[in-house]
Amino acid sequence: MSGDECEGALERLYEYLDGELPADVFAEVEEHLDDCAPCGHERDVNRKLIEVISRCPKEAAPEDLREKVLSIIATSRAPESEDRS
Repeated sequence: MSGDECEGALERLYEYLDGELPADVFAEVEEHLDDCAPCGHERDVNRKLIEVISRCPKEAAPEDLREKVLSIIATSRAPESEDRS
């Protein structure tokens, strides 16, 4: 495999895994990933990573924590906007 082919396939890897590529591009990337062991390994590792992350609990932060974080962000930005005046 050429470096350009690998680079192109790896640049599109996440779109490939998310099913966001047009069918013709998907087929090209898939063919490369099937034929190139290093790129295929990257696909497999990322597929497993996505699977593991998707099983993690999805909990929302408590509202008071969200408000504190937003307040800190607003406070940290205030001097920046005053300097621009």
